[in-house]
Amino acid sequence: MGLFQASVILPRPRIETFEYLRRPANLMKMFPTDTAGDLSLKHPEIMDVGGFIEFQVKAMGSKFQFVHEITQVTPSEVIVVKQIQGPFKAWTQEQHFADSDDGNTLLTSIVKFEPPGGMLGFVVTRKLVLSQLEEWVGQGHKLLRQDMMVS
Repeated sequence: MGLFQASVILPRPRIETFEYLRRPANLMKMFPTDTAGDLSLKHPEIMDVGGFIEFQVKAMGSKFQFVHEITQVTPSEVIVVKQIQGPFKAWTQEQHFADSDDGNTLLTSIVKFEPPGGMLGFVVTRKLVLSQLEEWVGQGHKLLRQDMMVS
């Protein structure tokens, strides 16, 4: 199983950051613009357990459809979504919220995944996914930080 983890300090208190990211419209701002085609197709206004987020991602010249189920929401601590439809054999993404020393929020993004099978699996390897996550999550954290500084 592949495992990716990255953290960022966001310029807001933890409760405020959690409520901000509990809205999928704000969470989707983390996607780099070059991957966002018709990115957000369907989502609840606020993430709660049992809700679904449907979106597309452009990568490697193709669009991939995803459906993620919201499986855990612990106020001001964690949001977990799990792929129930998409190209990966398995995909779970966690957003962990903690207080930073300066009163802001330490956001830690964790992704656990199994690369796709079949022909796609020959191209979309664990190494490639980790490389893409490094780039995408890094850019996403930067975009999110900028957005939260001006909002």
